Amino acid sequence: HILSNYLNKFNSSASVSVRNIHLVAITKTDANVLVSEAIRLPVRQTRVLTDAVYAKTLGNPLYLQLFMKSLVDEKLLSYSLVEKRWIWNIEAVRATSIDDNVAELLTRKLRRLPDDCQKALKIASCFGLQVEESSLRILLASNKRLIPCLERARQEGILEWDGLRFAHDMIQQAAYDMMSPEERGERHYTIGFQLVAHISSTKESHHFHPITFAAADQINIAKSLTATEGFWRDQLMHIKFATLNLKAGERSMEVSDFPSALNYLQYGISFLPETRWDTNYGLSLRLYESACLACYINGRSDKMTGFLKEILENASSFEDKLNGLFVLVQCLTSAGKLKESIGKIFFILDELGESFPESGVTPAAIQDALMSAKSSLDGYSKEDLISAPRLNNKRMHWALKLMAYALPYIFMLKPSHLALLACRIVNISTKYGVASESAFGLSSYAYCHISILHDIDEGYRWGKIAVSLLESFGAKKLVPKLKILCYHLNFFWVEPLQSTSIALLQCHREALMVGDNEYASFGAHFYCAQNILCGSSLPIVEKECTALALKMVSEL
Repeated sequence: HILSNYLNKFNSSASVSVRNIHLVAITKTDANVLVSEAIRLPVRQTRVLTDAVYAKTLGNPLYLQLFMKSLVDEKLLSYSLVEKRWIWNIEAVRATSIDDNVAELLTRKLRRLPDDCQKALKIASCFGLQVEESSLRILLASNKRLIPCLERARQEGILEWDGLRFAHDMIQQAAYDMMSPEERGERHYTIGFQLVAHISSTKESHHFHPITFAAADQINIAKSLTATEGFWRDQLMHIKFATLNLKAGERSMEVSDFPSALNYLQYGISFLPETRWDTNYGLSLRLYESACLACYINGRSDKMTGFLKEILENASSFEDKLNGLFVLVQCLTSAGKLKESIGKIFFILDELGESFPESGVTPAAIQDALMSAKSSLDGYSKEDLISAPRLNNKRMHWALKLMAYALPYIFMLKPSHLALLACRIVNISTKYGVASESAFGLSSYAYCHISILHDIDEGYRWGKIAVSLLESFGAKKLVPKLKILCYHLNFFWVEPLQSTSIALLQCHREALMVGDNEYASFGAHFYCAQNILCGSSLPIVEKECTALALKMVSEL
């Protein structure tokens, strides 16, 4: 069924509550009322006809309506001018066959239409239940003869002229089933080719076009039909189709439709030639990088391994391997393999020229790192950092990104390394330019001021500057995460717990709004921990924390 994929997504979603409602057939009494009203006769006179129709349709309202129309079309139910009412041959009605799923009935209705109308309906059925307006305009512009055919179908009640929508999904399926697999492949390919040609002819060809999804869907369905192998010999079109799927996959990722994104990206890869890394290096790299990320988010680590291996074996430079390696680091972290994840981060940093000792970090080394960072920041005000040059060095940006990502896990596993990473981020930022990741290094540097140098005022000041710096980048998805860390580790040393606990609750809500469920959970946990110490009635606090925990479980 057309809704099956959506229902499966809903059922597997942790954030959507699904309740199945089973719709039963209407009763024979209700069916008799429908028949009676349709042919304007009393219910006592239509009961025999209803019995025959009900036996054929099993009380399905759609089947009943279609079967009644078919009786009229086949002259088994007709209006008598002599008797001035509808009459029927009950034996002929009972002898009329109807398929259990009414597909044959619908097909017979469609086959009574002219050939041009049947062709138009076959084309429309390739889009599913409804044709999007943008796609419809392109099809009609290239084939004006479709317009009267579609209008005829609308008059027959087959289509609703509201964005060109089939009156029922079973009608769409019946129109689609009128084609052989070979014809379906040809139709899908022809439609997809038209849409791709239109995209290529517009000024938006290098950007995301509104019909990109529709074009990619048509081409991908055509490719899935093995009978259409003859269409796939043009290597230039292969590259166009691969690029099309890349754009569809990347946009799906942007709107958080990750299962669809992975599907588009896999199709995109399937269109690449065997010599892809030699002839289409940039396109291949982007497709495999995006596929790696989509696999990680969809929890498909089995497929991710294959895509990552392809990148690591074919990337022409270490920098081109970094996106894939970063996805691997995230995957290891999500699997709870924190030591392995941290080890991989240190390996990558070493390759980037930023080495750290694996163990044996001495208090003297920590003190030296803090003094070096303090010297780098000497004379910087909040305004100076916000207006400082932005980081443009790609290798240094990757180093910052990896170190900033590692900070929370370093805090848990290797706390002696925290100051080294935080100070290295500060030094790189003052030397090469600031990035959004600089704020996380600065906040950890602020924490070290409090916990190691015992300078609460200076630690509080740098923590506030870190938040302001991140806000200056407009990084709305990262701000709740940084604030949660600062209110938990830094700000409560100066601000009242009553104030910081409320702030943590607000940050928890902001994290949920931007989809950061991990730090939304941290925010809720830290809020409860601080709320217990605020002097409130503990039974009341317990109820609040329990309610928050239950809400988190229901929303995640």
